[in-house]
Amino acid sequence: MKSMTFSTRLLERIPRVQGVKTFRFERIKKYEFTAGQWFVLTIPEDDGYLTKHFTHSSSPTEGYIELTTRLTGSQFKNTLDALPVGTEVEIEGPFGDFTLREGAERVVFLTGGIGITPVRSILRFMADSGDHRDVTLFFGNKDRESIVFRSELESFATHLPDLKVVHVLSDAPPDWEGYSGYVTGEILEAELGDAGDRTYYVSGPPAMVSAMKDLLKARGVGRREMVLENFEGY
Repeated sequence: MKSMTFSTRLLERIPRVQGVKTFRFERIKKYEFTAGQWFVLTIPEDDGYLTKHFTHSSSPTEGYIELTTRLTGSQFKNTLDALPVGTEVEIEGPFGDFTLREGAERVVFLTGGIGITPVRSILRFMADSGDHRDVTLFFGNKDRESIVFRSELESFATHLPDLKVVHVLSDAPPDWEGYSGYVTGEILEAELGDAGDRTYYVSGPPAMVSAMKDLLKARGVGRREMVLENFEGY
């Protein structure tokens, strides 16, 4: 889809988990995007403007534009979090190809933390549009309380019968019955069996993406079967 630049306004901010919020913006009718793409946001600041790129955490089936981000204390994030509702901002987009490939009937998502945002966009679109392809999501987090979109991911099972969500916690509590530590080849083997005939989507910080890429290569996955999205400087 062709990118465009337009003015819009902040509608609301929604707390998700500790240190993570969703920012919802008005979506003009002409703006179209594909689930999983990203955009550039420009916001007003005392001495001018600040610009940063974000993935859509919303789906094209929803009537607004959302980004979901970790509030890191940076100048941009602090300014964004302090914007009054109704503030005019500028959006340029969409960009990126972290999107569902036509013909990819068996999909695996590998992500951690705030890297879930494009995956949420895609899964919401699949649930809304009746796309029932086979999907397995491996989602790494520190603990239960840090799982962004946890309840929504659970609700997707109602609409996506072939979706399997595999949580992996690095700081799992004693009563945790799932996987602990980090996503490993052993976990992929246990949940997927052989690596073939799948398309693998990896999103998150560069170090995480690089580690997952190496893990997949070790399992015999070719680069053409990988779709990578680095969250640089998030």
